[in-house]
Amino acid sequence: MADIVFVGVSTAASLVHRALPLWTPLLGSQCGLRGVDIPIDADDSVYLEWLDDLSRDSSVVGAVVTTHKVRLFHAGRSRFDWLDPIAVACEEINAVRRNTNGSLEGWARDPVSVGRVVDRIWPGAEGQVTCLGAGGTGLALAHHLSTSRQQVRFVCADPDPAATARLVRVAGASVDRHLGGGPWDDLVASSPPGSLIVNATGLGKDRPGSPTTDSVLFPRGATVWELNYRGDLQFLDQARRQAAELQGVHDGWQLFCHGWAAALSIVVGQDDDDRLGDRFLQAAQEIRPTRP
Repeated sequence: MADIVFVGVSTAASLVHRALPLWTPLLGSQCGLRGVDIPIDADDSVYLEWLDDLSRDSSVVGAVVTTHKVRLFHAGRSRFDWLDPIAVACEEINAVRRNTNGSLEGWARDPVSVGRVVDRIWPGAEGQVTCLGAGGTGLALAHHLSTSRQQVRFVCADPDPAATARLVRVAGASVDRHLGGGPWDDLVASSPPGSLIVNATGLGKDRPGSPTTDSVLFPRGATVWELNYRGDLQFLDQARRQAAELQGVHDGWQLFCHGWAAALSIVVGQDDDDRLGDRFLQAAQEIRPTRP
């Protein structure tokens, strides 16, 4: 049985360790999961050393990378024999396949999995997306929509000008950027009816809080997507209190399952299947975190 390396910041606490045994029969490949924690502020040499170790380790078939996707691309690009076009466009790597000769191939699978989920929860061909946060998942969402739905207006808020500039490079000049910190109640409230409102800030998971206050008013008929599935989830609670006026309110559990399905299938060499995430979702239902 080969191992898959899981690279993050605090991998031992991830629910994926309980989920993988439920997903393994769907992958058609027996595999274990080996966590590797890398600090957020790690030097580029740390990524290069890890990639070199991965290349030499014949007991692993590849890796799934969470927190370090952008840093890995910029620090370790020279170590890859091949990168998929989406990884190059988005300047990130979150799935690595190790070939039997030790060569490494890299993919950006987040734009694929994010796209599959948004097409399920917000299937219209046009409208506005108000994305709070310009990090990796926000960028993945912008890439998918800019390449598949030409009539979508993408509005992004983030205090980091470098992050929003990167999003514009990936998704095009049509992105409407709002710099400065939240709360972003006014930006959310001024979104057109039927908009997709996304919390891509990370607030509500590893850090408590929300990008909006409890006084926020979501636009009528909006779809609200909280990308987190665990934590205090204040943004999710704010939306649920207004659910009667909304088209739908979704947490990040579906994205968790689709994200791992898209990455793991590539790592183990399985053909890409846009329904594998749905099967992962069903298989892991018993361990889904619950809230009152």
